[in-house]
Amino acid sequence: MLLPTLAKAKQKAQGIQCVSNLKQLILGWTMYTGDNRNRLAPNGDEADQPASLTDPAAQPGGNRAQWCPGRQDQTTQLSPAGAGNNVGIQWIKLGLIYPYVNNPAVYKCPADVSSYTSFGLSYPHVRSMSMNTWMSPIEPYDNSPVISYYKDSDLGRPGPAKLWVLIDENPISINDGSFICDPVINPIEWIDCPASYHNNAGGITFADGHAQIRRWSDLTVLKKWAPPTILPGNPNYTRLPPTQNPANDLNFLNSASTAHK
Repeated sequence: MLLPTLAKAKQKAQGIQCVSNLKQLILGWTMYTGDNRNRLAPNGDEADQPASLTDPAAQPGGNRAQWCPGRQDQTTQLSPAGAGNNVGIQWIKLGLIYPYVNNPAVYKCPADVSSYTSFGLSYPHVRSMSMNTWMSPIEPYDNSPVISYYKDSDLGRPGPAKLWVLIDENPISINDGSFICDPVINPIEWIDCPASYHNNAGGITFADGHAQIRRWSDLTVLKKWAPPTILPGNPNYTRLPPTQNPANDLNFLNSASTAHK
C-alpha cells in the first residue's frame, strides 16, 4: 500500500513543479516582449539553428537569435552523463529569454529522465519544453494560410487564453525548440508529439500566462509515436499518417496553435 501511495505523491509533486517551470518560462517570454517593443521572442526550427555557441547570428538582433537554441537529438549539443561543463546548458543560456529566467532547470520537466544514446554513451536531455512553431518563427514552417504571431497585438485570434506557447514535448520527438502543429496542410498528422510523463498527461502553457497539466487520450501520444518515415518508392519526403485514437488531442492543439488568416 505504501509504494503506490508514494508513487502517486511523487507524480503529483512533479506535476506541480512542471507547472511552476512553465509559469517561469512564460513569464520570461512575456518580460522579453515588454522589453522589445512588444515583439515576441523568435522561435527557430532545425534549419534556423546557430552554427555554434559563438555564432554572432545567435546574439540579440542576429538572424538566428531565438528563445532557446540548441538541439536535443545531437551529441555535439549535449554532454555525457556526469560531465561538468554541460554543453546543452550553454545552449539554453544563449537563448533570448534566459536572462529573464536565469535557471536552466526550469527548461526541463522533473519527470523527464530521457537521454540521447550514441556509441554506448548516454547524453541526458537538458530541455523538455518546446515552443509553438507559429509563435514568431524565424521562418514559418510552411506556406499554410495561418497566422504567424510576431507581436503581442497579433494574439487576438483566437486570443491569448486560447493560444498555447510552450509544451512539454515527447522525448523521442524533441529536437529543436520549435513544436509543430499544422492545422491546414497536415491536420491529422502528429509532426511533433506532446509528452505524457504525468500519468498520461503533460504540461502546457498559454499566452495569457496560465499553465496546466493536460491529460492526453490519443494512443499516438501515449505510446505509439515514432519519427516520420519516407514512403517506399516516393522521391518526396512523405510522412506516414499516425494513428489517431481518438483525434481529440490533435484537434485541440491544432485549434490552439494558430488561426486562419
